[in-house]
Amino acid sequence: MEIRSSKLFKRQVIDLVDYLKVAFGKRIAFRVKNEIEKKVFLLKLFPNMGTIEPLLEEEPLVYRYLVVKHNKILYTVEDNYIFIHLMWDCRQDPDHLMSLIKEVD
Repeated sequence: MEIRSSKLFKRQVIDLVDYLKVAFGKRIAFRVKNEIEKKVFLLKLFPNMGTIEPLLEEEPLVYRYLVVKHNKILYTVEDNYIFIHLMWDCRQDPDHLMSLIKEVD
């Protein structure tokens, strides 16, 4: 299956890696980036491996997530592809997730 991702998700990964480089060093940033890439790769093989996001159950799409450290990678499984919507820091207010999901292109 093909993986597609939003501009927001791509920007979030870049911002996270940049932050980790400054705060914890290149080695930690590289590890986290690799973990994100591995999870995304696994989605190609097992599209429904993520848990359904309970905060978004009322939405028309079925949002699933994978956890990387304290972040959730939120995605949906479409007919011919998997769409990664965003990465959400689980320590944030859940209402923030609702507003973020509406911003995704």
